[in-house]
Amino acid sequence: MTDLLIRGGVVITMDAERRVITDGAVAIAGGRIAAVGPTAEVAAAHPNAEQVIEARGKAILPGLIDGHAHAGHGLVKTMGSGDSAGWMEACRVIYTLASPPSFWQAEARLAAYERLRFGVTTGVSLLGGGDSVMRTDDPAFCAAHVAGVKEVGIRAIVAIGATRPPFPRPYVGADGVERPVSFEQQLATVEACLETLHGRDGIRIATLMPVYREAKHDPAKVAEIERHGRLIREAGRKHGALFHQDGHRAGSIDMAARMFGLLDRHAFLSHCTDLTDADIEALVTTGASVVHNPSAIAAVRGYCPAPRMMEAGVTVMIGSDATAPDRSGDMFRHMFQCIRYHQRHFRDEALIPPGKALEMVTVDAAKGLGLADEIGSLEPGKLADVITVDLTAPHMVPANMPVSRVVYFASGQDVRDVVVGGRALLRDGVAPHLDGAAIAEEASRETEAMLDRANLRPMVVEDPGWGRTRR
Repeated sequence: MTDLLIRGGVVITMDAERRVITDGAVAIAGGRIAAVGPTAEVAAAHPNAEQVIEARGKAILPGLIDGHAHAGHGLVKTMGSGDSAGWMEACRVIYTLASPPSFWQAEARLAAYERLRFGVTTGVSLLGGGDSVMRTDDPAFCAAHVAGVKEVGIRAIVAIGATRPPFPRPYVGADGVERPVSFEQQLATVEACLETLHGRDGIRIATLMPVYREAKHDPAKVAEIERHGRLIREAGRKHGALFHQDGHRAGSIDMAARMFGLLDRHAFLSHCTDLTDADIEALVTTGASVVHNPSAIAAVRGYCPAPRMMEAGVTVMIGSDATAPDRSGDMFRHMFQCIRYHQRHFRDEALIPPGKALEMVTVDAAKGLGLADEIGSLEPGKLADVITVDLTAPHMVPANMPVSRVVYFASGQDVRDVVVGGRALLRDGVAPHLDGAAIAEEASRETEAMLDRANLRPMVVEDPGWGRTRR
Protein backbone atom coordinates (compact mmCIF):
# COMPACT_ATOMS: atom_id res chain seq x y z
CA MET A 1 0.00 0.00 0.00
CA THR A 2 1.34 3.42 -0.97
CA ASP A 3 1.22 5.82 1.96
CA LEU A 4 1.95 9.05 0.08
CA LEU A 5 2.20 10.12 -3.55
CA ILE A 6 3.81 13.47 -4.46
CA ARG A 7 3.01 14.09 -8.11
CA GLY A 8 3.10 16.55 -10.96
CA GLY A 9 6.20 18.51 -9.98
CA VAL A 10 9.69 19.01 -11.36
CA VAL A 11 11.64 16.25 -9.61
CA ILE A 12 15.29 17.11 -8.97
CA THR A 13 16.36 13.63 -7.93
CA MET A 14 20.04 14.16 -7.00
CA ASP A 15 20.47 10.49 -7.91
CA ALA A 16 23.65 9.16 -9.52
CA GLU A 17 22.50 10.38 -12.94
CA ARG A 18 21.27 13.70 -11.50
CA ARG A 19 17.96 13.23 -13.31
CA VAL A 20 15.55 16.15 -13.52
CA ILE A 21 12.05 14.93 -14.38
CA THR A 22 9.83 17.72 -15.68
CA ASP A 23 6.50 16.07 -14.76
CA GLY A 24 7.53 13.67 -12.06
CA ALA A 25 6.32 11.90 -8.97
CA VAL A 26 7.63 10.22 -5.82
CA ALA A 27 5.78 7.31 -4.20
CA ILE A 28 6.37 6.55 -0.52
CA ALA A 29 5.59 3.42 1.47
CA GLY A 30 6.66 2.40 4.95
CA GLY A 31 8.68 5.55 5.47
CA ARG A 32 10.86 4.95 2.42
CA ILE A 33 10.80 5.94 -1.23
CA ALA A 34 9.07 3.28 -3.33
CA ALA A 35 9.38 4.85 -6.77
CA VAL A 36 10.64 7.96 -8.57
CA GLY A 37 9.81 8.74 -12.18
CA PRO A 38 7.39 10.37 -14.60
CA THR A 39 4.03 11.07 -12.99
CA ALA A 40 2.06 8.87 -15.38
CA GLU A 41 4.24 5.84 -14.67
CA VAL A 42 4.52 6.25 -10.91
CA ALA A 43 0.84 7.10 -10.43
CA ALA A 44 -0.21 4.05 -12.48
CA ALA A 45 2.03 1.74 -10.48
CA HIS A 46 0.94 3.24 -7.13
CA PRO A 47 -2.81 3.90 -7.28
CA ASN A 48 -5.02 4.65 -4.30
CA ALA A 49 -2.36 6.29 -2.17
CA GLU A 50 -3.59 7.18 1.31
CA GLN A 51 -2.35 10.77 0.87
CA VAL A 52 -1.58 12.80 -2.24
CA ILE A 53 0.41 16.01 -2.51
CA GLU A 54 -0.28 17.81 -5.77
CA ALA A 55 3.05 19.37 -6.74
CA ARG A 56 2.20 21.05 -10.02
CA GLY A 57 4.08 24.34 -10.09
CA LYS A 58 6.61 23.04 -7.54
CA ALA A 59 10.05 21.50 -7.53
CA ILE A 60 10.38 18.21 -5.65
CA LEU A 61 13.75 17.70 -3.96
CA PRO A 62 15.40 15.60 -1.26
CA GLY A 63 15.28 17.22 2.15
CA LEU A 64 18.14 19.64 2.72
CA ILE A 65 20.98 18.89 5.16
CA ASP A 66 22.65 21.48 7.41
CA GLY A 67 26.11 20.22 8.32
CA HIS A 68 26.91 22.57 11.21
CA ALA A 69 24.93 24.77 13.60
CA HIS A 70 24.70 25.48 17.32
CA ALA A 71 22.04 24.58 19.85
CA GLY A 72 21.30 27.45 22.19
CA HIS A 73 22.06 30.17 19.66
CA GLY A 74 18.43 30.55 18.65
CA LEU A 75 17.68 32.42 21.89
CA VAL A 76 20.79 34.63 21.87
CA LYS A 77 20.81 35.80 18.25
CA THR A 78 21.72 39.45 17.58
CA MET A 79 22.85 40.07 21.17
CA GLY A 80 25.76 42.49 21.44
CA SER A 81 25.17 44.49 18.24
CA GLY A 82 28.13 42.95 16.42
CA ASP A 83 30.55 42.71 19.36
CA SER A 84 31.82 39.18 18.65
CA ALA A 85 33.96 38.89 21.76
CA GLY A 86 31.17 40.21 23.97
CA TRP A 87 28.69 37.87 22.34
CA MET A 88 30.89 34.81 22.91
CA GLU A 89 31.35 35.79 26.55
CA ALA A 90 27.57 36.08 26.86
CA CYS A 91 27.25 32.58 25.42
CA ARG A 92 29.73 31.27 27.98
CA VAL A 93 27.73 32.74 30.85
CA ILE A 94 24.37 31.64 29.46
CA TYR A 95 25.27 28.12 28.42
CA THR A 96 27.20 27.14 31.54
CA LEU A 97 25.60 29.22 34.30
CA ALA A 98 22.18 30.52 33.25
CA SER A 99 20.35 27.93 31.12
CA PRO A 100 18.14 25.28 32.74
CA PRO A 101 16.86 22.33 30.70
CA SER A 102 13.72 24.29 29.81
CA PHE A 103 15.93 26.81 27.96
CA TRP A 104 17.47 24.06 25.84
CA GLN A 105 14.13 22.43 25.06
CA ALA A 106 12.48 25.71 24.04
CA GLU A 107 15.44 26.69 21.86
CA ALA A 108 15.58 23.25 20.23
CA ARG A 109 11.87 23.39 19.43
CA LEU A 110 12.28 26.85 17.88
CA ALA A 111 15.39 25.96 15.86
CA ALA A 112 13.93 22.68 14.62
CA TYR A 113 10.71 24.46 13.61
CA GLU A 114 12.79 27.02 11.69
CA ARG A 115 14.62 24.20 9.95
CA LEU A 116 11.37 22.46 9.11
CA ARG A 117 9.91 25.62 7.58
CA PHE A 118 13.10 26.03 5.51
CA GLY A 119 13.09 22.45 4.19
CA VAL A 120 15.99 21.20 6.33
CA THR A 121 15.15 17.62 7.25
CA THR A 122 18.52 16.72 8.82
CA GLY A 123 20.69 19.12 10.81
CA VAL A 124 23.80 19.02 12.95
CA SER A 125 23.71 21.01 16.21
CA LEU A 126 26.54 21.44 18.70
CA LEU A 127 25.20 21.55 22.24
CA GLY A 128 26.51 25.08 22.83
CA GLY A 129 29.07 27.24 21.06
CA GLY A 130 32.80 27.81 21.11
CA ASP A 131 35.24 25.30 22.50
CA SER A 132 34.53 25.72 26.21
CA VAL A 133 30.84 26.55 26.47
CA MET A 134 29.45 23.09 25.77
CA ARG A 135 26.56 21.92 27.99
CA THR A 136 28.35 18.74 29.04
CA ASP A 137 27.89 18.72 32.80
CA ASP A 138 24.69 16.66 32.87
CA PRO A 139 22.89 14.55 30.23
CA ALA A 140 19.61 16.23 31.22
CA PHE A 141 20.45 19.19 28.98
CA CYS A 142 21.08 17.08 25.88
CA ALA A 143 17.91 15.13 26.64
CA ALA A 144 15.95 18.39 26.83
CA HIS A 145 17.36 19.50 23.45
CA VAL A 146 16.47 16.15 21.89
CA ALA A 147 12.93 16.32 23.30
CA GLY A 148 12.41 19.68 21.60
CA VAL A 149 13.66 18.39 18.24
CA LYS A 150 11.48 15.28 18.46
CA GLU A 151 8.38 17.40 18.98
CA VAL A 152 9.02 18.93 15.56
CA GLY A 153 9.97 15.64 13.91
CA ILE A 154 13.09 16.36 11.84
CA ARG A 155 16.31 14.37 12.04
CA ALA A 156 19.20 15.68 14.13
CA ILE A 157 22.83 14.96 14.87
CA VAL A 158 23.70 16.44 18.27
CA ALA A 159 27.44 16.97 18.86
CA ILE A 160 28.57 16.90 22.47
CA GLY A 161 32.01 16.57 24.03
CA ALA A 162 34.66 17.82 26.39
CA THR A 163 35.61 21.46 26.74
CA ARG A 164 39.10 22.93 26.75
CA PRO A 165 41.38 22.50 29.81
CA PRO A 166 41.93 23.53 32.53
CA PHE A 167 39.48 21.50 34.59
CA PRO A 168 37.32 21.65 36.60
CA ARG A 169 34.99 24.23 35.05
CA PRO A 170 32.06 25.83 36.89
CA TYR A 171 28.50 24.97 35.85
CA VAL A 172 25.11 25.71 37.35
CA GLY A 173 23.29 22.41 37.05
CA ALA A 174 19.70 21.48 36.38
CA ASP A 175 19.04 21.86 40.11
CA GLY A 176 20.26 25.48 40.11
CA VAL A 177 23.39 24.69 42.14
CA GLU A 178 26.86 25.76 40.97
CA ARG A 179 29.53 23.08 41.10
CA PRO A 180 32.92 22.30 39.48
CA VAL A 181 32.83 19.86 36.57
CA SER A 182 35.81 17.67 35.68
CA PHE A 183 36.80 16.15 32.36
CA GLU A 184 35.74 12.77 33.72
CA GLN A 185 32.23 14.08 34.43
CA GLN A 186 32.02 15.54 30.92
CA LEU A 187 33.12 12.20 29.47
CA ALA A 188 30.47 10.42 31.56
CA THR A 189 27.86 12.87 30.20
CA VAL A 190 28.89 12.05 26.63
CA GLU A 191 28.73 8.32 27.33
CA ALA A 192 25.28 8.64 28.92
CA CYS A 193 23.94 10.57 25.92
CA LEU A 194 25.31 7.94 23.55
CA GLU A 195 23.72 5.17 25.62
CA THR A 196 20.27 6.73 25.93
CA LEU A 197 19.77 8.90 22.83
CA HIS A 198 21.94 7.76 19.93
CA GLY A 199 20.14 6.01 17.08
CA ARG A 200 16.64 6.55 18.44
CA ASP A 201 13.76 8.31 16.66
CA GLY A 202 15.89 10.06 14.06
CA ILE A 203 18.43 11.32 16.61
CA ARG A 204 22.16 10.63 16.44
CA ILE A 205 24.85 11.75 18.84
CA ALA A 206 28.30 12.84 17.60
CA THR A 207 31.29 13.27 19.87
CA LEU A 208 33.21 16.53 19.98
CA MET A 209 36.60 17.96 20.92
CA PRO A 210 37.97 21.52 20.85
CA VAL A 211 40.41 22.50 18.11
CA TYR A 212 43.98 22.86 19.37
CA ARG A 213 46.75 24.94 17.81
CA GLU A 214 48.70 26.27 20.75
CA ALA A 215 49.97 23.07 22.39
CA LYS A 216 52.52 21.73 19.89
CA HIS A 217 55.56 22.95 21.87
CA ASP A 218 54.30 21.68 25.24
CA PRO A 219 54.74 17.86 25.56
CA ALA A 220 52.64 17.67 28.73
CA LYS A 221 49.79 19.56 27.09
CA VAL A 222 50.02 17.39 23.98
CA ALA A 223 49.79 14.27 26.14
CA GLU A 224 46.74 15.64 27.99
CA ILE A 225 44.94 16.52 24.76
CA GLU A 226 45.82 13.17 23.20
CA ARG A 227 44.39 11.36 26.23
CA HIS A 228 41.17 13.38 26.23
CA GLY A 229 40.74 12.89 22.49
CA ARG A 230 41.39 9.16 22.69
CA LEU A 231 38.79 8.69 25.42
CA ILE A 232 36.17 10.82 23.65
CA ARG A 233 36.75 9.04 20.35
CA GLU A 234 36.64 5.61 22.00
CA ALA A 235 33.29 6.48 23.56
CA GLY A 236 31.92 7.42 20.14
CA ARG A 237 33.35 4.43 18.31
CA LYS A 238 31.59 2.04 20.68
CA HIS A 239 28.30 3.37 19.31
CA GLY A 240 29.31 4.02 15.71
CA ALA A 241 29.05 7.78 16.29
CA LEU A 242 30.56 10.52 14.16
CA PHE A 243 33.24 12.87 15.46
CA HIS A 244 33.14 16.64 15.00
CA GLN A 245 35.41 19.64 15.55
CA ASP A 246 34.46 23.28 15.18
CA GLY A 247 36.78 26.02 13.94
CA HIS A 248 39.77 24.48 12.19
CA ARG A 249 42.26 26.81 10.53
CA ALA A 250 45.89 27.31 9.55
CA GLY A 251 47.63 24.05 10.46
CA SER A 252 45.21 22.68 13.05
CA ILE A 253 43.91 19.84 10.85
CA ASP A 254 47.43 18.52 10.37
CA MET A 255 47.94 18.71 14.15
CA ALA A 256 44.65 16.92 14.84
CA ALA A 257 45.71 14.05 12.58
CA ARG A 258 49.44 13.85 13.22
CA MET A 259 49.74 14.78 16.91
CA PHE A 260 46.40 13.77 18.40
CA GLY A 261 45.19 10.94 16.12
CA LEU A 262 41.66 12.35 15.98
CA LEU A 263 40.79 12.07 12.29
CA ASP A 264 39.37 9.31 10.13
CA ARG A 265 36.49 8.90 7.67
CA HIS A 266 33.99 9.30 10.51
CA ALA A 267 35.24 12.81 11.34
CA PHE A 268 33.81 16.04 9.95
CA LEU A 269 35.35 19.44 10.58
CA SER A 270 33.83 22.91 10.34
CA HIS A 271 35.06 26.27 8.98
CA CYS A 272 38.52 25.09 7.84
CA THR A 273 39.97 28.46 6.82
CA ASP A 274 43.44 29.44 5.64
CA LEU A 275 44.47 25.79 5.40
CA THR A 276 48.03 24.67 4.75
CA ASP A 277 49.07 22.06 2.20
CA ALA A 278 49.59 19.66 5.11
CA ASP A 279 46.03 20.29 6.31
CA ILE A 280 44.57 19.35 2.96
CA GLU A 281 46.83 16.32 2.68
CA ALA A 282 45.64 15.19 6.13
CA LEU A 283 42.02 15.42 4.95
CA VAL A 284 42.78 13.39 1.84
CA THR A 285 44.77 10.77 3.76
CA THR A 286 42.32 10.31 6.65
CA GLY A 287 39.09 10.63 4.66
CA ALA A 288 37.69 13.26 7.02
CA SER A 289 34.99 15.57 5.63
CA VAL A 290 34.62 19.35 5.82
CA VAL A 291 31.70 21.64 6.60
CA HIS A 292 32.06 24.95 4.78
CA ASN A 293 30.25 27.83 6.52
CA PRO A 294 30.33 30.62 3.92
CA SER A 295 28.03 32.97 5.88
CA ALA A 296 29.95 32.74 9.17
CA ILE A 297 32.26 35.33 10.69
CA ALA A 298 35.12 32.81 10.36
CA ALA A 299 34.68 33.00 6.58
CA VAL A 300 35.27 36.75 6.78
CA ARG A 301 38.39 36.43 8.91
CA GLY A 302 39.88 33.70 6.73
CA TYR A 303 39.27 31.91 3.43
CA CYS A 304 37.93 28.36 3.21
CA PRO A 305 39.50 26.72 0.12
CA ALA A 306 36.46 24.58 -0.63
CA PRO A 307 37.06 24.34 -4.42
CA ARG A 308 40.62 23.13 -3.88
CA MET A 309 39.53 20.59 -1.28
CA MET A 310 36.77 19.22 -3.52
CA GLU A 311 39.17 18.98 -6.46
CA ALA A 312 41.49 16.96 -4.18
CA GLY A 313 38.66 14.52 -3.42
CA VAL A 314 37.59 15.83 -0.01
CA THR A 315 33.87 15.73 0.71
CA VAL A 316 32.69 19.28 1.46
CA MET A 317 29.20 20.13 2.67
CA ILE A 318 27.61 23.46 3.60
CA GLY A 319 26.63 24.44 7.13
CA SER A 320 24.61 27.41 8.31
CA ASP A 321 26.55 27.98 11.56
CA ALA A 322 23.12 29.22 12.62
CA THR A 323 21.31 30.84 14.05
CA ALA A 324 23.24 33.62 15.71
CA PRO A 325 24.48 36.30 15.71
CA ASP A 326 23.49 37.36 12.21
CA ARG A 327 22.27 34.40 10.15
CA SER A 328 19.36 32.00 9.88
CA GLY A 329 19.16 28.32 9.02
CA ASP A 330 18.01 29.08 5.45
CA MET A 331 20.21 26.76 3.39
CA PHE A 332 19.13 28.44 0.14
CA ARG A 333 20.76 31.62 1.44
CA HIS A 334 23.91 29.73 2.35
CA MET A 335 24.11 28.00 -1.03
CA PHE A 336 24.07 31.35 -2.80
CA GLN A 337 26.54 32.80 -0.31
CA CYS A 338 28.87 29.87 -1.02
CA ILE A 339 28.74 30.57 -4.75
CA ARG A 340 29.45 34.29 -4.44
CA TYR A 341 32.09 33.77 -1.74
CA HIS A 342 34.35 31.78 -4.04
CA GLN A 343 33.55 33.76 -7.16
CA ARG A 344 34.57 36.94 -5.38
CA HIS A 345 37.71 35.40 -3.91
CA PHE A 346 38.99 34.34 -7.33
CA ARG A 347 37.13 37.02 -9.32
CA ASP A 348 35.80 34.17 -11.44
CA GLU A 349 32.04 33.77 -11.98
CA ALA A 350 32.50 30.22 -13.28
CA LEU A 351 33.18 28.84 -9.81
CA ILE A 352 30.66 26.68 -7.92
CA PRO A 353 27.87 26.02 -10.44
CA PRO A 354 24.37 25.77 -8.95
CA GLY A 355 24.36 22.00 -9.29
CA LYS A 356 27.46 21.68 -7.12
CA ALA A 357 25.97 24.01 -4.49
CA LEU A 358 22.84 21.85 -4.36
CA GLU A 359 24.98 18.72 -4.06
CA MET A 360 26.71 20.29 -1.04
CA VAL A 361 23.42 20.39 0.92
CA THR A 362 22.11 17.02 -0.28
CA VAL A 363 24.23 14.12 -1.56
CA ASP A 364 27.61 15.49 -0.50
CA ALA A 365 26.33 16.34 2.97
CA ALA A 366 24.81 12.87 3.30
CA LYS A 367 28.14 11.31 2.33
CA GLY A 368 30.09 13.52 4.73
CA LEU A 369 27.79 12.53 7.59
CA GLY A 370 27.98 8.82 6.76
CA LEU A 371 24.33 8.71 5.66
CA ALA A 372 24.68 8.36 1.89
CA ASP A 373 22.75 5.08 1.87
CA GLU A 374 19.82 6.64 3.71
CA ILE A 375 19.27 10.28 2.68
CA GLY A 376 20.43 12.99 0.28
CA SER A 377 18.71 11.91 -2.92
CA LEU A 378 15.34 10.71 -4.17
CA GLU A 379 15.92 7.03 -4.95
CA PRO A 380 13.91 3.88 -4.20
CA GLY A 381 14.85 2.36 -0.86
CA LYS A 382 16.08 5.57 0.74
CA LEU A 383 14.35 7.25 3.65
CA ALA A 384 11.46 9.38 2.42
CA ASP A 385 12.78 12.85 3.23
CA VAL A 386 11.26 15.06 0.54
CA ILE A 387 10.49 18.76 0.14
CA THR A 388 8.67 20.85 -2.43
CA VAL A 389 9.60 24.39 -3.47
CA ASP A 390 7.17 26.85 -5.06
CA LEU A 391 8.09 27.73 -8.66
CA THR A 392 5.14 30.08 -9.24
CA ALA A 393 6.15 33.07 -7.10
CA PRO A 394 7.17 36.17 -9.09
CA HIS A 395 10.87 35.71 -8.31
CA MET A 396 10.73 32.10 -9.54
CA VAL A 397 8.96 32.71 -12.88
CA PRO A 398 9.54 31.58 -15.58
CA ALA A 399 10.18 28.13 -14.16
CA ASN A 400 12.69 26.99 -16.77
CA MET A 401 16.17 25.80 -15.69
CA PRO A 402 14.74 24.57 -12.36
CA VAL A 403 18.05 23.73 -10.67
CA SER A 404 19.36 27.23 -11.26
CA ARG A 405 16.08 28.79 -10.16
CA VAL A 406 15.97 26.81 -6.93
CA VAL A 407 19.58 27.65 -6.04
CA TYR A 408 19.79 31.26 -7.23
CA PHE A 409 16.29 32.57 -6.55
CA ALA A 410 14.53 30.45 -3.91
CA SER A 411 14.58 31.10 -0.18
CA GLY A 412 13.42 29.01 2.73
CA GLN A 413 10.09 30.83 2.57
CA ASP A 414 9.42 29.14 -0.79
CA VAL A 415 9.34 25.67 0.77
CA ARG A 416 5.75 24.46 0.74
CA ASP A 417 5.78 20.80 1.80
CA VAL A 418 8.17 18.77 3.95
CA VAL A 419 8.09 15.01 4.41
CA VAL A 420 10.38 13.25 6.89
CA GLY A 421 10.44 9.47 6.91
CA GLY A 422 7.19 9.41 4.96
CA ARG A 423 5.39 11.68 7.42
CA ALA A 424 4.11 14.96 5.99
CA LEU A 425 5.21 17.51 8.60
CA LEU A 426 4.59 20.63 6.50
CA ARG A 427 1.66 20.95 4.08
CA ASP A 428 1.42 24.09 1.99
CA GLY A 429 3.58 25.97 4.48
CA VAL A 430 1.68 24.84 7.58
CA ALA A 431 2.83 22.32 10.19
CA PRO A 432 -0.50 20.86 11.40
CA HIS A 433 1.09 19.06 14.38
CA LEU A 434 2.67 22.22 15.76
CA ASP A 435 1.48 25.51 17.28
CA GLY A 436 3.97 27.99 15.84
CA ALA A 437 2.74 30.85 17.99
CA ALA A 438 3.15 28.78 21.15
CA ILE A 439 6.69 27.78 20.13
CA ALA A 440 7.61 31.45 19.65
CA GLU A 441 5.98 32.51 22.91
CA GLU A 442 7.78 29.86 24.93
CA ALA A 443 11.10 30.78 23.30
CA SER A 444 10.52 34.43 24.17
CA ARG A 445 9.69 33.58 27.79
CA GLU A 446 12.85 31.51 28.16
CA THR A 447 14.90 34.31 26.61
CA GLU A 448 13.51 36.89 29.03
CA ALA A 449 14.19 34.63 32.01
CA MET A 450 17.72 33.93 30.73
CA LEU A 451 18.51 37.64 30.41
CA ASP A 452 17.50 38.16 34.03
CA ARG A 453 19.41 35.12 35.34
CA ALA A 454 22.56 36.09 33.44
CA ASN A 455 22.22 39.84 34.08
CA LEU A 456 22.67 40.43 30.35
CA ARG A 457 19.88 42.84 29.47
CA PRO A 458 22.39 45.49 28.30
CA MET A 459 23.39 43.03 25.54
CA VAL A 460 20.01 43.46 23.84
CA VAL A 461 20.14 47.25 23.68
CA GLU A 462 20.38 47.69 19.92
CA ASP A 463 22.98 49.86 18.19
CA PRO A 464 22.27 49.56 14.43
CA GLY A 465 25.16 51.80 13.47
CA TRP A 466 23.14 54.60 11.87
CA GLY A 467 25.28 57.00 9.84
CA ARG A 468 28.52 55.05 10.34
CA THR A 469 30.52 52.91 7.93
CA ARG A 470 32.00 50.77 10.74
CA ARG A 471 30.60 49.43 13.99
